[in-house]
Amino acid sequence: MYIRKYLILLIFFSSTATGQGFPTKPLRWVGIATPGTTSDIIGRAIGEPLSRRLGQPIIIDQRGGAGGTIAAGIVHRSEPDGHTLLLTSSAQSGMKWLYANLGFDPVTDFAGVAALAEVASVFVTPPQRNWATIKDWIAAAKAKPGALNFGSGGIGSATHLHSEKLMLAAGISANNVPFKGTTEVLVEVAVGRLDWIYVPSAIAAPMIREGRLKGLIVSSKARLAQLPDVPTAAQAGLPEGEHQFWIGLLAPRKTPRAVVNKLHEEITLALKQPEVRARYQQLGVEPLPMTPAAFDAFLAADTVAMGKITQAAKIKPQ
Repeated sequence: MYIRKYLILLIFFSSTATGQGFPTKPLRWVGIATPGTTSDIIGRAIGEPLSRRLGQPIIIDQRGGAGGTIAAGIVHRSEPDGHTLLLTSSAQSGMKWLYANLGFDPVTDFAGVAALAEVASVFVTPPQRNWATIKDWIAAAKAKPGALNFGSGGIGSATHLHSEKLMLAAGISANNVPFKGTTEVLVEVAVGRLDWIYVPSAIAAPMIREGRLKGLIVSSKARLAQLPDVPTAAQAGLPEGEHQFWIGLLAPRKTPRAVVNKLHEEITLALKQPEVRARYQQLGVEPLPMTPAAFDAFLAADTVAMGKITQAAKIKPQ
């Protein structure tokens, strides 16, 4: 009995000490996107104040491509000590349905650290297209089935799956043209070589205001302050176009809970800093507060939802 109590106390104090002694070296956040994308901007915005609090630099290492699986694989194989995290997004929820032989499970092999933000997306088309509303886009797609081409940040990325969800709702088909990141796609759409992308509003809004892109709907339940003239999907008559694009940090599953909890607490405090709040307001994104356990459950549920989309769209793992 005494030995058992001793072992329990030893494990408890050892775990607590692990959290207290963290971090012991620079932190590396491996990102699934490319520099300049929404998740990259948000990661850097939070990384600065967090670095000051932890007393260690935070390095954002973007490894975009293959729907985020390259970055996820790197973090999965890393030492589970909290110094290497995955800066990911909604793309995480689609990985298991789109890629065979991953070598890891996108849900069970990771532990939620902190959900960083919820980002509204906007459906953008070239100004050259004569589409004033989302119904015009649907009519054009139905007039020439399979003739339109849309861009995405890679097969299985959130930009890919959200377009698939919208096409299912609209009853149309088109061709996905995958890129490593969304910034390149926006250029292709702006010049008219691609027909659309459903992309986080934070990076598309400036181009819409400049007239380089045309916004037809936003994915949120309410119009965005930075894009007041763009209707919501429901207002445009296509409520199925609503979706939740999230950004968050995951750790390898075997990372000590004390370290995960410390990271979560420090990130929560960093999110409350005036500089971060101002950046969020500028980008038009919202905080997405939840505990690590709640984030785990959220990721699992979102993965199930994405599975239904890929099944309905008849997308098979590659």
